[in-house]
Amino acid sequence: MRPGVAGAGLCGLALPPAAALARRYGPAPAARFAATAAAATLAQQALVGLAARRQARQGGPAGLSPVDLVTCTRGAAGAVLAGLVASGVRDLRGVAGWTGWLTLCAGSVLLDWLDGPIARRSGTSQAGAVYDLEADSWLTLSSAAAGVAWGGLPAYCLAAPALRYALLARALRHLRYADVFASEPRWARWTGIAQMLLFTAALAPFGARATRATVRLAAPTVAAVQVAVLLALHRRLGIGRGGR
Repeated sequence: MRPGVAGAGLCGLALPPAAALARRYGPAPAARFAATAAAATLAQQALVGLAARRQARQGGPAGLSPVDLVTCTRGAAGAVLAGLVASGVRDLRGVAGWTGWLTLCAGSVLLDWLDGPIARRSGTSQAGAVYDLEADSWLTLSSAAAGVAWGGLPAYCLAAPALRYALLARALRHLRYADVFASEPRWARWTGIAQMLLFTAALAPFGARATRATVRLAAPTVAAVQVAVLLALHRRLGIGRGGR
């Protein structure tokens, strides 16, 4: 499937939440949500299209495989969360809160789990690996923003997701994309899981007092460790030293 066609379909995923927000909170928040979610999805698919065209010039497939479509849908989940942040609605236990939490669970659990079996059956590509990493990062950043906006997380929880993009931009001046994450510490996967669990707990619309207390206690440690992981990766790459 072509990225443009996929983008049009992914934009349609924002329509049911927009209608629900309009009924519950009015047309203005729904319009802000829809505009932001659509813009984020279209920007994502524009970048996907660039990667697909580059892959085609190198002799690979120009379209999106089934696993690529699943990955792009995870990115669209991030766009929905970004739209909810932009809507201005801060209703953890209402329609907006449930929409955000269910979207996060679909993107970070269900669709992420589906990625593996589909990739093993249909195969993947170099561009597909890029889509996978960037969909994860975008969903993480939008989840962090949502957690800060209405989940009770402190603003410093945005530090690691945002820092990742700054360090990636610097690394790409010296290295190929495929080489940037080759030196990632083995324990980075587990700290990343801890970070997403923190965001999921913060956005849970049914969380009781114990959940909120756990989130407040865990937030400083999880945020600090995730920043440390990124800085450790940056040091391992040796950027800025020895001629790199």
